[in-house]
Amino acid sequence: TLDATVLQWIFATISHDLLHTILEPDTTTMEALNRLRDMFQDNKHSRVVTLEYDFTHTTMEAFSSVSAYCQHLKSLSDQLKNVGFPVDNSRLVLQLVSSLIEPYKGVATLIRQSDPLPQFYQAWSMLVLEESDLKK
Repeated sequence: TLDATVLQWIFATISHDLLHTILEPDTTTMEALNRLRDMFQDNKHSRVVTLEYDFTHTTMEAFSSVSAYCQHLKSLSDQLKNVGFPVDNSRLVLQLVSSLIEPYKGVATLIRQSDPLPQFYQAWSMLVLEESDLKK
């Protein structure tokens, strides 16, 4: 049945911990979805606190490349948006440049002094170019 197919898809795409939490005999798709929804909605504000902390305490020195650092910040920003607390471009760009390591401080200053601030992907591109120059 369609219900069984969707239920199998849910079980195949969630973590084992979540699976064991929502799995009960004769569970319907709607029951599984409701349990998942309840778990995440009840957890929303705690999730926001954790994401905000991670977002504001992420530094470039923890990453192997500019792209890895930028991807992580963008992922945190997207997760905050998904729980109803979007991060605007200015805040994302300012967080990006505030935690750069020393070799990137010149580009950070250039980005901060831009009026208006560049879009996040433009700032990311500037940093990737700087990284490329530093490797030469």
